[in-house]
Amino acid sequence: MRDSRKNYIIVGAFLLVMLVALLSWLVMLSGRSGTTDAYYVEFENVMGLSEGAPILFDGYPVGLIEEITFTRNHNHIVYRLTVSIRKGWEIPMDSQAVITRSGFLSPVVIDLQGGRSMQMLAPGDRISSLETTNFLTAMSSMASQFGELTDTSIKPLLDNLIKGTNSLDSLFNEVPGIVEGIKKLTVQTNTTMDRLNTLLNRSQGHVDSILGDIETASGNISRLTVDLAKTRKQLDVLLISMNGLVSDNRKDLDRSIADLHHTFEVVASHVREIALNVEATTRNLNEFTAQIRRDPGVIIRGRGGEADMGLEE
Repeated sequence: MRDSRKNYIIVGAFLLVMLVALLSWLVMLSGRSGTTDAYYVEFENVMGLSEGAPILFDGYPVGLIEEITFTRNHNHIVYRLTVSIRKGWEIPMDSQAVITRSGFLSPVVIDLQGGRSMQMLAPGDRISSLETTNFLTAMSSMASQFGELTDTSIKPLLDNLIKGTNSLDSLFNEVPGIVEGIKKLTVQTNTTMDRLNTLLNRSQGHVDSILGDIETASGNISRLTVDLAKTRKQLDVLLISMNGLVSDNRKDLDRSIADLHHTFEVVASHVREIALNVEATTRNLNEFTAQIRRDPGVIIRGRGGEADMGLEE
């Protein structure tokens, strides 16, 4: 009973240690191990970010996003991100937080672009942010602005011209509004193009890196193709050699197979006799073993010794 309890205690302790190790490993993977300092960042757009997303400092992981909240100011939403940074990590005051990703298939992260200021932020301070524009979002915004101008100004003008219900004076009165709408669209288009230019300049390094990786992979695939072609030629030569070897020695192989067949037939014909001999030998061994077990002295004096002793008596 004590042994069974002891085994239960050992197994329970082992399972408890494994559970603690598993939890510690999961905590280390999540990046929440060790003490951290809290900062916060504000963005107007956090598309692709979520709680637990990594925080990088010039590409090196230093923390993660703890919480995402938002406030509404003057008809637009500002997102406040509470981030935890490795304790003691120095962040210059002129550093900027940028939402980015290292590749097309990589997750969205926040990269802290380190500044050159000698003054460091204190825990709890706000890290400056730099808004980035997604290429597809910018194009969609420009298209929606053009569509809005078309619906509000150009389309009514064309409808009036087709129906002929307005006079030239009303047409001339609508022209300044159209010109003003075109000016607004031009300003908005220039702003969007500036954002696109900034985005493309920032992403040029990533694009060059991706193209370099693709070129390297293409070279590796080309070398692999050449190696596979060489291997195929060697296999073809080996198969031809094996085919010639088999063809040249076919008669010898046939003779060897026939001899083996004859040998197996002879062995099969004598198997019964061999089995009978083995059985007789086994029986004699059993009898000899039983006799020695009854009288071990038989090994020394033999059975003839017993007969002589009987005559002398």
